Amino acid sequence: MPAKLKDRQLPDRGQAEKIYLELLPSYERIIQSLYQQLHALIEKKGLSVTLKYRVKRFHNYCEKLVRISKLQGTDLLQITDLLGIRIICPFLEDLETIEQLIAEHFEILELEHKAEQHSFREFGYDSVHLLIRTEKPESEIQLPHSCDVCEVQLRTILQEAWAEVEHELVYKSDIALPNHSIRRKLASLNASLTLSDLIFQEIRDDQKAIRQRGLKRRQTVETLACDCGGIHIFQPPKLEITETDQATDILEYLAPKKLEELMLSALEKHSNNQFQQAIELYSMILKKKIDPVIRSLVYNHRGMALFALSEYQKGAEDFSKAIEYNEENSRAWNNRGLAFRVLGKFDQSLSDYDKAIEMSPQEYEGYWGRAQTCFEMKLFSRALTDCHKTIERNVNFFPAHELEKAIRKQLF
Repeated sequence: MPAKLKDRQLPDRGQAEKIYLELLPSYERIIQSLYQQLHALIEKKGLSVTLKYRVKRFHNYCEKLVRISKLQGTDLLQITDLLGIRIICPFLEDLETIEQLIAEHFEILELEHKAEQHSFREFGYDSVHLLIRTEKPESEIQLPHSCDVCEVQLRTILQEAWAEVEHELVYKSDIALPNHSIRRKLASLNASLTLSDLIFQEIRDDQKAIRQRGLKRRQTVETLACDCGGIHIFQPPKLEITETDQATDILEYLAPKKLEELMLSALEKHSNNQFQQAIELYSMILKKKIDPVIRSLVYNHRGMALFALSEYQKGAEDFSKAIEYNEENSRAWNNRGLAFRVLGKFDQSLSDYDKAIEMSPQEYEGYWGRAQTCFEMKLFSRALTDCHKTIERNVNFFPAHELEKAIRKQLF
């Protein structure tokens, strides 16, 4: 009798369906807007994820109303997953990153980590569920027992696989798990998937550590050259180069040294504005058998030294060589864009900066270079947009603020 009483308290199905169909276009607009916002935020963060979204079907809405009302009645009954978004990530750390991202940009009404509900003896999938506030549908009517929220689920790929299988075996089944043995098998499977997630994350952490150590070694070599005036030169420098008769002796002394020492010596000359000697050292290195990525790095540095000596065409040729040996060398694309701009080859300059930005959209140098080229081409609106993007990525980059002022004088 109590169960039937609860059922009678549920809304009339026909009337509820009429309201549902009237509100459906608004629901779809709201969920698509949320999807687009989340997709943009995650893409900007550089994460590779799968996003799914849906409006709960009316049939499923009714089934859930009946199921929950039998457990708790209808007085406080609310369907919070009428709108749903699922974000599936490769690694565990991505879940934390996206959870933080959502917290920064949306109002979270409820946060639940599903795994915390289970003891070590129980099986059950892990998942993060968040309820975020949404705008109201464009209607004065409201679907019974609904509210203006969207449920966002965060899972790894393995958690998603487990949840889908468990949903079929347990949640949707009208047959209880028959014996303790099957429950133990499911628990064991869940534990294996959880361990796999942890191992995948550990492998990724190891890869990051190795990559970071490699980056530090590379930065040790590159740092000396970063202040040579390559990608940051707005106007070509006026330099007074004094040739010395000591260059040959220095080269003879350095010749037997290891490649790393030779490179460091070249960069030291470069950083001290001894560009001609640096070029000779770079040329010696290029005669050796070296990895294509290192060869690309050396061509890029020699191109910067040539550029500093106002040898713009030769510099552009070296930057082209750097790109030929390693198309992922974004510095070379930036530097060749600069050389082309100084040579008056503006279309080629823009093309190179477009490529550099495509490769490294989070870095400011490509936008800064393109802004200067657009400014010289009198494309002031485009230059202003790139100035803004430069400042967004490096708010303390003073030249961009100065160029912005100059552009505004032209526009306004």
